Amino acid sequence: MPIKASILVFIGDPVDYTKYRHAALFFEFPNGSTCVMHVEGSPGEFVFRAYDNYNPERSRKLARKIPVAELQDSISEVSIRGVISRTLVKNARDDADWNCQNWVGDALVRMVTNGHLNASQRDSAIGAMTDVLLDAKDE
Repeated sequence: MPIKASILVFIGDPVDYTKYRHAALFFEFPNGSTCVMHVEGSPGEFVFRAYDNYNPERSRKLARKIPVAELQDSISEVSIRGVISRTLVKNARDDADWNCQNWVGDALVRMVTNGHLNASQRDSAIGAMTDVLLDAKDE
């Protein structure tokens, strides 16, 4: 059974603006475990976090779960965790506009670079994420 990769988009807080919508990567592993990986914080203070056995369906703030791909059987959970956890978290002064949404895109680029996704899968996922981000209700 392959690893399933998805993007989670959550409703913005305190108001549902595009820039406040939160994005994360979500993985479902063949052994039944799950993991959400994302960055939390504010500009200049973002930190990477991974939460095991997370169930996004329990969140009232989940706007959408976007399927990215079912990964090849040869790709391991250890490999996925390593690639994603090493995605650069940008906290420099020049990165004031960078956020969790950008981090998801950067992580997907790393997955392509490491042979876990192809560019078409990445582009489709980023396009779908962008559509959901732009669906923010308070704009």
